[in-house]
Amino acid sequence: MGMNIKNATVERLAKELAAQTGETMTSAIQAALEERLERLRQQRDVAERKRRVREILDSLPPAPPGVTSDHSDLYDEFGLPK
Repeated sequence: MGMNIKNATVERLAKELAAQTGETMTSAIQAALEERLERLRQQRDVAERKRRVREILDSLPPAPPGVTSDHSDLYDEFGLPK
C-alpha cells in the first residue's frame, strides 16, 4: 500500500503542515483529508436538510387571501411596539 505524489507544492504543504502540528507527514495528510471529508459531509447534510425543508414548504397549501406577514400596524417607525 503506497502513494507516490510527485508534486512539489503538495510536498511543501505537507512538510509545512507536519512541522506546524508536530505530526509526521503521513499523519498530517491523514488528518487534513479527514477534516476536508467531514466538512464536505456537513455541507451535503445541510444541503439535504434545506432540500427537505423546501419540499415540505412546497407541499403546504398557499396562504388564504388577505393573509400577510406585514405587521407594520403593530410597530412604530423605529421598530418598537406601538
